[in-house]
Amino acid sequence: MKHIHYYASFLFKSFLAGIFCLLVAQSASAQHIYKNNFRTGVGFAYIVEGDNSGAIFTQQYTRELSDRLNFSISGEYLSSSRYDQSKEIFTSRKAFVMFDASLFFDLIESEKYSIRIGAGPAVRRRSEVDLVQGVLGNNTTPGTTAGENFIHSREKDFGGKVVLENDFFSDNRLFFGWRASGYFYNAGTSIFSAGLTMGYSF
Repeated sequence: MKHIHYYASFLFKSFLAGIFCLLVAQSASAQHIYKNNFRTGVGFAYIVEGDNSGAIFTQQYTRELSDRLNFSISGEYLSSSRYDQSKEIFTSRKAFVMFDASLFFDLIESEKYSIRIGAGPAVRRRSEVDLVQGVLGNNTTPGTTAGENFIHSREKDFGGKVVLENDFFSDNRLFFGWRASGYFYNAGTSIFSAGLTMGYSF
């Protein structure tokens, strides 16, 4: 009877040890187990034309296609402005709603971090107000001085996106990292952004 109790106790302890080892192994190789991830990010965006800058907010869903390839779809919102100290007014305001799809390639992938590069098509809807000299038309309003006018524009542009991403894995599902992106369109200005991201694998 005593031997049976000892044997049962040994089996129970072995079972607990096995469960613990399984959880540790799952945590270490989580990125290879979960094929999907969703991440959100916030960053700084520089708009080349007009020397504007602002904040960009991103939401991205990624699906792992193979050991090295990933497919992502993203939505971004960018808000920027430029303030003229001498005039004491905002001379430019821009709001962009952007969507894109990218194919990513893993340059480096380990249990602790990964680095990948991606590219793909992009589309955006931009709303802009800019103070310019000597331009009149249906979409303008008078500026602060003679000869100045605010131009109002709302356009849809098509182009592409190039991304460099880095993730650090903190546990079996959560991760955080950074992203640098470049957006190029057939009309309007190009955009460069850099920011932080965090996400969840499932």
